[in-house]
Amino acid sequence: MPARGHGTAPSFNPSKPRELPRYFTELKFLFASCGVTENAEKKALGIHYVDYNTSEQWLSISEYQPYNDSQPALPYSYDAATKYSMADLDRIMGKAARTDIKTIGQFADYYRKFYQVSKWLTDSGQIGSLERDRFFRNGLGPSLWSNIQHRLNIVKRDVRPGDPYTMTQMKAAAEFVLHGTNTSMNGTKYSQQTPGLYARNDMPYFGQSETAPSVPPVKIEETKKRFADMDHKLETVLATLQKLTTNGGSINNGAPQT
Repeated sequence: MPARGHGTAPSFNPSKPRELPRYFTELKFLFASCGVTENAEKKALGIHYVDYNTSEQWLSISEYQPYNDSQPALPYSYDAATKYSMADLDRIMGKAARTDIKTIGQFADYYRKFYQVSKWLTDSGQIGSLERDRFFRNGLGPSLWSNIQHRLNIVKRDVRPGDPYTMTQMKAAAEFVLHGTNTSMNGTKYSQQTPGLYARNDMPYFGQSETAPSVPPVKIEETKKRFADMDHKLETVLATLQKLTTNGGSINNGAPQT
């Protein structure tokens, strides 16, 4: 068995109780590879690799039985109920809502994290499926949700007004409206794009990967000169029209009439 603190030795951080099952799994592999078979030795080694305060706490628990090959006894103070909480789900949902998801990569990152926590909470009976779906919808943000709702109104006409959509339905709709956007989680290329029903790579917009055509600078003095020339020509035309009216429709430029 490796020494405590060695790079190959198992470790457990009491501030992360959800990692306790993994700690015992690592111990089990080490016991098998090192030929440790006695329960008393397994229990001693299990306590040996944790910090002093944690080892003292475990030794004070009468329910803590020696390690068993088929099912290790976990201290009751680290019950599986501490794995995830509603606060974890609320934190994931709130971060996604503040991010304002605009790419398929950002959405996939949100879905993976939300699914991991919500599935455990649902399986353990802490939340129901309707509550889970409502939490998932709240993390989508107003702009993305508007496009998702538009899509669902088309493909899910059998859902009555007011009835909630399932997380599976919302996921499919989100993947549709975000199709063609960046797959990275930071969304560098499409970070300014508002997702629409037909977002595509071959339809660039100004501010995205394409740049707006350059406009030549306006020369003020040259513009003033052009307007002055136009004014002069307009005055000449008006004077000619006035002579036509005065001379009965002919211009003789001062020559005597016959």
